[in-house]
Amino acid sequence: MSHFHTIFRLAGAILLGLFLMACGGSDSDEPSVPLDTVRIACNIIDSVSGAAVSGATVTFQSGTSEFSTVADSKGNCELLLPSAQVAGTVFPAASVEKEGYEPQTILYRELEAGTSNSQQVQLVPLAENVSVPLGGGIVHHLGDNRFEGSVNAQFQKASDGGELAFVIEDWAQKVQAGYTRATVYVDAKGWQTSECDNVISLSGDAGIASLPGGNSPPDGSWAGGKQVPFEFAIAQVGTQRAEVRFNAGICRGAVVDLDDFEINRLRVYFD
Repeated sequence: MSHFHTIFRLAGAILLGLFLMACGGSDSDEPSVPLDTVRIACNIIDSVSGAAVSGATVTFQSGTSEFSTVADSKGNCELLLPSAQVAGTVFPAASVEKEGYEPQTILYRELEAGTSNSQQVQLVPLAENVSVPLGGGIVHHLGDNRFEGSVNAQFQKASDGGELAFVIEDWAQKVQAGYTRATVYVDAKGWQTSECDNVISLSGDAGIASLPGGNSPPDGSWAGGKQVPFEFAIAQVGTQRAEVRFNAGICRGAVVDLDDFEINRLRVYFD
């Protein structure tokens, strides 16, 4: 065999190996997992410095259960979840929280029994003009647990009720700093305000400012975030206290049926 053919075959083998690694084709990258288990693993880093972030809380909700762990000194996390509770749900999400950072989401297309699922997570340092409402960093389900169709056919947790409120603990400090507008960002799944009377509000000592809720993709995936701002004038809300409220509305043509949707990664930007 010629020297040229030898080099060509070697290069082809290297490219094939790289392709398989990129597609997850190497079994050595992930540990073996029993069929009754789903493994979630992550490596958490600072989005600015690239340094490992230790002590972050990683949470996954399923039905009425909640599973959580804390990242180690190298920013690594691991959750071993029962397949019977978590496998099969489309577009499930885990949540990552750490004081001094914006909450982050780990998204999946679907978790399958007996699989290991690893991702790197980049946490964004919390800026002075950003607040994370109390309890807003994890998945919540609004509605009456009566749902069907591709938009919201599969939620990962049971309903928390038709209305939820999240206190903005440092609201008064933000007002004193001179900010005049608060913009709420949230990730949402199954939100169908085009068909249902959903409302998002800021409620404070001066009153309540309300806006129609949002609309999620028809395939049942998560969306929203920085692409869908909900802007409120601080003067309409108050100077001392405030909370973000979500209300699941009655859907068109229904007498008692509320829209069901999930929210995650709630943040408030001030300017």
